[in-house]
Amino acid sequence: MGVDPWGFDVERQVLARRLRTRRLVLALVRDALLLAFFLALLAGGSLAVRDGILSLGMPRWAAIAAYLLVLFAIASALSLPFAYLNGFLWEVRAGLSSRTLGSWLKDLAKSMGLTAGMVVLAGEVTVGLLLVLPGTWWIAAWGLGLLLSLVFGALAPILFVPLFYRLRPIQDPALRARFEALASAAGTPVLGVYQLEASAKTRRSNAAVMGYGRTRRIVLTDTLLREYAPEEIESVLAHELAHQKHRDPWTAFAYGALSSFLVLGIAALGYGSTYPSFGIPVSSDLAGLPLLALYAGIASAVLGPLELWASRRREHSADRFALELTQNPQAFASTMVKLHDKNLGVAHPRWIEVWLFYSHPPGRDRVDLARAFAATR
Repeated sequence: MGVDPWGFDVERQVLARRLRTRRLVLALVRDALLLAFFLALLAGGSLAVRDGILSLGMPRWAAIAAYLLVLFAIASALSLPFAYLNGFLWEVRAGLSSRTLGSWLKDLAKSMGLTAGMVVLAGEVTVGLLLVLPGTWWIAAWGLGLLLSLVFGALAPILFVPLFYRLRPIQDPALRARFEALASAAGTPVLGVYQLEASAKTRRSNAAVMGYGRTRRIVLTDTLLREYAPEEIESVLAHELAHQKHRDPWTAFAYGALSSFLVLGIAALGYGSTYPSFGIPVSSDLAGLPLLALYAGIASAVLGPLELWASRRREHSADRFALELTQNPQAFASTMVKLHDKNLGVAHPRWIEVWLFYSHPPGRDRVDLARAFAATR
């Protein structure tokens, strides 16, 4: 079928749109099912689970953990068929994944274990704060959440990424020196250049600069190194280095801090005003956690598009920096085309999709930016 005026493969873009539509429909069905589960909890299910847990006579902290794990297990079971379709079956059929079902299940178990731990931690802290700080608990929770975000951001390349992927230093000294020189030209020192062994699980390609300060390192997937020319890899890497140069991680952290402050404030206001209507005797009752989570989820959904808009602005700025640093708009444009076509990313989504889901500018816009840059040279 050929390519469109921007260079994108027409057939691949048709497949990308079909996959995107299927995923949106699947997400809507999943979210409707989970909303029904939450409503069932609010209609009395949460109180019933709480009473059953408390009847066991376990300590308060253990009762909170058990209650949360029961609800997490039910929600995970409801979500599992959707995760299988979207995260495994459709990925394999679209040629985006090279993993086996066993490999996928292994990573799913790791992810669910980490998530369950975070859910229990968040629930324990929230109930404790509601008990000792009934009026200002959400401010304390907000501060603790920011601290944990900083810790996890620093530890991600050291502890969390290796749980799912192998990382090793790039062996080619010439290539390593080339990328380190690019980082130096960008004014962004890094600890090293690493290869992430992604091909055993996915055929997607990507790059990142992970960590802060002494843990900061360049990470390139082996698929990117194998399938893209060095100058194309430099375009991707220059974009990632731009985020460090512009201190975008801290800007994103500030936006996230403001957003989470508003989310928690709105959730605290809604919860504090309505929890007695659902038969919850005191605000610190663990049976109220689903209601509180529902308010937080609604507030997050409302504020989410504004965060995405801010993200797209940062990404656009990083694209411009990458073009100025590499002075190779042709390589930048060809990289955007290849990334979208190979990864089945929709290059020209509808405006409402961009507003609701896109953290980066659409592919056509990024190619247009490269062409406009080339025209000024």
